[in-house]
Amino acid sequence: MRYVELPLTELVDEDLLPVMEAWLSNDAYCPIGSAEPVWFDIETTGLSSSSACTYMIGAVMRNEAREWTFRQWFAEGPGEEEVLLRSYAEALPENCALLHYNGTTFDIPFLRDRSRYLELDITWPTLSIDLYGQLRRLKSLALLPSCRQRDLEPYAGYTRVDPYDGGTLIRYYGDYVKYNKLFHIQESMRIPMPPHDTDLPYSAEECAANIYETLARHNREDLAGLVSLVRLYDVFDILNGDIGDTDLTGFGVSAVITLMTERRWPKDLLVACPLPKKCLTLPERCFDCIVTVSPDEDGRPTLCVPILTEPAKHFYDNYHDYFYLPLEGRAIHRSIATHMDRKYCRPAKRGEAFDWFRGELLPQVGEVFSPCFLYDPKDACLLFPAKELPKHPEKQTEYAKGILSLFLRKKK
Repeated sequence: MRYVELPLTELVDEDLLPVMEAWLSNDAYCPIGSAEPVWFDIETTGLSSSSACTYMIGAVMRNEAREWTFRQWFAEGPGEEEVLLRSYAEALPENCALLHYNGTTFDIPFLRDRSRYLELDITWPTLSIDLYGQLRRLKSLALLPSCRQRDLEPYAGYTRVDPYDGGTLIRYYGDYVKYNKLFHIQESMRIPMPPHDTDLPYSAEECAANIYETLARHNREDLAGLVSLVRLYDVFDILNGDIGDTDLTGFGVSAVITLMTERRWPKDLLVACPLPKKCLTLPERCFDCIVTVSPDEDGRPTLCVPILTEPAKHFYDNYHDYFYLPLEGRAIHRSIATHMDRKYCRPAKRGEAFDWFRGELLPQVGEVFSPCFLYDPKDACLLFPAKELPKHPEKQTEYAKGILSLFLRKKK
């Protein structure tokens, strides 16, 4: 079995370490208490634990000097899986939490099943954090085709060199075992390899070494990419309202608000949220109205809210005091209606006591600006005259926080 240990800073930028530490101390994302965090990823010869084995495990953990290190265990052949699992389990701190990407459904059950199959007396940690379970919200927010780890890594600022996936490398591991076995046979029998064999241009030792580096690099990059994903959590903090001050930097077809936060917004990441139909009954022509957040030229997150031009309604509190004019589609106070012919007006029903507002409107969550207008009396999302936004810079931050809350609102 091969074992490799090296400083984590050889795999990732050093400025990632304080971001990791901040993420680990945040109970909202990593509720592990005093447990020692261990990031890990495994490589297997298949998906079924009854027929496949574990041939490599990579982990990122602290050493005795509290420095972050990358560690890797590699089985030279399927017969070394038992040694591999024992060595990894013995390296885990007594009180630790496993951090992973979709390991809840594969990595952790696979290790437990293989331990039972090999009759190993190993008790695996029960506390774990699955980053996939938290970050998969980005798939719908950013309209991503999938939410695999390698799909998110570019937004976290990590550039992967390895082009392979775990499934492709299963065959590579089989080739490694074959060439490594051939090399040891040659060594024991002292048989020289032909220098220009057409089927095997390199020696068995060179072939095994090249394949091993391919396998090891894939696992290293899986771990480096995994820890880099903590950078993406700034997106959730910003959408949850950690935005600092704001600046209205654009006002035309949309209201563009720059969020003057110190948190980092990922390059090229655009998240979108259609104005929710359950909160705002939009006319059909407005169904394509979408609120977005994306980085500006300086990398600062920018909130873009569409300005609506469809006429809205101002509903009066007490509809019993109003009469409805069917021909005009509006209501008037009963004090005026007393002088009108009853064939042109009637007592207003609920939802009919309103007057129209025709002009540019912006949606808002809560009554930040007034007066307020609606498309439907049951709407939870209010509307206000768009011209009020640039007039009141002191309200813009509160307004932006309300709109951002729409992104992470749970769907019922």
